Amino acid sequence: MAVSPAPGTAVARCHCGAVEAVASFPSRFCAHCYCRSCRTSHAAGVVTWIGFKRSQVRFAKGEDLLESYVSSPGTVRRFCRTCGTRFTFESSHGRWADEVHLPLALFVTPVDREPSGNSFPGERPEWAPFHPFPE
Repeated sequence: MAVSPAPGTAVARCHCGAVEAVASFPSRFCAHCYCRSCRTSHAAGVVTWIGFKRSQVRFAKGEDLLESYVSSPGTVRRFCRTCGTRFTFESSHGRWADEVHLPLALFVTPVDREPSGNSFPGERPEWAPFHPFPE
């Protein structure tokens, strides 16, 4: 299904299409994360996140289908109850308070930036792909 988001926004959708979020630009960052928590919750070697202020993300449909999981104190990960797609990372403390991080792979329309950094590269398993960036 073709999607035409409003100018200055992008659309993210879960695998089954039941949950859809609209994010308004500018995003705060886009980075690959190698931390064990992201890798195990997504069953992947790396998860690429794009972060927004909480006020920049709204759910166009299906927010009631999101289940919450507290993965560590003050950190909530939400996923679609229908298909299991991991949808958000949200933290109530530290530098990510008041932000919503969405997996870049969920976007069905272009975003405003490409990945430009790595988070927790020291936790990357040898077999996981690595994307070096100039410092």
